[in-house]
Amino acid sequence: MNRVRQRVACAPAAVAVVAFYFWMVRAAGSKFEWGADLNGYYDFLGRGFAGGHLYLPVEPSPQLLAQPDPWDPKVDDSLKWQDMVLYHRHYYLYFGAAPAVLLFAPFRILTRHDLPENFAIFLLCSVGFLFWVGSFLKLLRMAGAEPAPWLLGLMILALGIAQSVPYLLNRVAVYEIAIAGGYFCLAAGMYFLARRWLAAAGVAFATGVACRPHLLFAGIVALVVLAIWNGRRVAVPFLVAFALVGLAIAAYNYERFDNPLEFGFRYQLAGPGQNRVEVAPRNFVPGLYYMLLSRPEWSPVFPWMRMVFRFPFDSAALHPLPPEYFVEPTVGALWITPFLLAAFWIPRNNAILWVAPVSAAAVLLFLMLSHLATHRYEVDFLALAVFAAISNLAIRISRMGGVRRAIWSAAAACLIVYSVVANLALAIQGPYDDVLRNRPARYLRIAKWFSPITETRPAEDPRISVNLSFQCSRDSMGMREPLITMGHSHFHYFLFVEKTGNNLKLISKSDESDASYDLADAWTRPVALRLDYSPESHQLTVELDGQAAIQQHISKLITAPADVEIGQNLSDLGLTARRFTGPLHLSEKTVVAGR
Repeated sequence: MNRVRQRVACAPAAVAVVAFYFWMVRAAGSKFEWGADLNGYYDFLGRGFAGGHLYLPVEPSPQLLAQPDPWDPKVDDSLKWQDMVLYHRHYYLYFGAAPAVLLFAPFRILTRHDLPENFAIFLLCSVGFLFWVGSFLKLLRMAGAEPAPWLLGLMILALGIAQSVPYLLNRVAVYEIAIAGGYFCLAAGMYFLARRWLAAAGVAFATGVACRPHLLFAGIVALVVLAIWNGRRVAVPFLVAFALVGLAIAAYNYERFDNPLEFGFRYQLAGPGQNRVEVAPRNFVPGLYYMLLSRPEWSPVFPWMRMVFRFPFDSAALHPLPPEYFVEPTVGALWITPFLLAAFWIPRNNAILWVAPVSAAAVLLFLMLSHLATHRYEVDFLALAVFAAISNLAIRISRMGGVRRAIWSAAAACLIVYSVVANLALAIQGPYDDVLRNRPARYLRIAKWFSPITETRPAEDPRISVNLSFQCSRDSMGMREPLITMGHSHFHYFLFVEKTGNNLKLISKSDESDASYDLADAWTRPVALRLDYSPESHQLTVELDGQAAIQQHISKLITAPADVEIGQNLSDLGLTARRFTGPLHLSEKTVVAGR
């Protein structure tokens, strides 16, 4: 495939990815605020750099400074800026300075205003993606590989979608900016390596450390591979450039914290255990689980895949989390990008393709050994691994012929399509379902496009009627036992039984109000329960044995018929409810969507 045909095959997919990034970063309702002074953490840092100092132009509260230990997580949150760094009576960021140097400070100097953080992440991710595409096409030309145009287009989509970057774009804050900066720098570094611009590659990999310090491992791997494959002399330009940027980072740290190796993490104003980095073997099992193996919650309802919190391998008893282990809901990388396994299926004599998977493995190992796990961290290693896997598949499939090539092309296409859909699903959900929360009408409109079956189509204020019977067992009752769950995350509803000592209560809970009813004798006999929700009056009624027990006003409920669950908790209410362990009997379930 000549260069023109290659570009023609890739262009539509690349344009689609960048357009999706632009849409996604604004889908939850965040606008680009131009010509203003903003309160983003990187805006503060850029403002500080533009003003000629390293600290943020934000004064710490006198009440905070008066605390004997202002870093104590128990200090009132109203006194501090969460996740900022406090040192010598100034605020700093432990988040890497590179995004501020590359974007925020120059923009502030040129315009005297702040750069919107959501536009900055769009820019970093889009240009980073284009770097990955450029590296991929360069490797194909070097290897003489010519995958079919349709497969090449799918592979470009995988480079842009199947590495968790779309998930970053759902909710943009300082955390996502730092990760996007690292993504951009790794992409640039690999692009320069592919073109043999070794000094530029050294600068890019080292700048990645100024975004995410543990990306140091990617730079070390690149240096070692270059030295082994091409000789130490060839690696010198990379090493010199990498070392010079490293010295600049060390000087920056020294000027802030009197220590060239201190990024400020220990001085962070954060929750318990969050202002330290513990790299220890005891973190390996939960880290392995959350980064690679944590399975999603599947549903026939849009967006089909959701992340939920589980203990490692679903057993708190066998695999308890280490003390102060920080974890947020995640989906393991192997569930969202199964073709990742091809990352080490490397064609012979290709040094560049060894850099990406080995770097990904090194970064992943660090993340698994640390005591911090959240889905957004997967971008740190997943982009490298996806690039390697896609490149390996493209080159190897191109060298096949006949039926074997057709079979492998079809298999790769199926895995890529699944991975793209899975990552899009998590992008729509994001960490807090912000599209649903901030733009419910938009969310329902998108869901309707992909939900031809009424049973699985989310709707606003459907008419609901549920009948069931249940009996509580003294032996099997937990703290909270779910009866009925409707919807997810926002505009949802949850009905459960709560045990306190020997007392039982029926709790009716939406995201705007709670109601309860005492269950005096539910220990000894089955209870017939009926729930009705009227969209006209927004009134929810719960009857027990034919008598009204709870009446509750719910101003907005969003659910699909298939999302009305009996006996399990699929909502995101932060409760400790679980699958009902007593004898719960469903006699009838009727849900009519629409008004």
